[in-house]
Amino acid sequence: MELSDRTISVTNSTLSTLIEELGTECQNVITLIHQLQLPDLSDRQKAEILAEFMSAAIHLNLHCGEDFQTQIAEEMAKLSDDDEED
Repeated sequence: MELSDRTISVTNSTLSTLIEELGTECQNVITLIHQLQLPDLSDRQKAEILAEFMSAAIHLNLHCGEDFQTQIAEEMAKLSDDDEED
């Protein structure tokens, strides 16, 4: 499953870029999981996949830090309550 080329619907361009990068890295993680599910992997193949997986996990951990969470909260604060029913 690939993310579409449509734009992210947020006003902050930095947040939009970060979300797109997060999506790309998540796709990478899914690919690595699928690779680990392949039968008959050699120990060398497993080691290479796991090394890439660790790198991706570190990247995701750094990517989703406090600054990213703050930007999401700020974006949410800009949203109106128009969808609430009276």
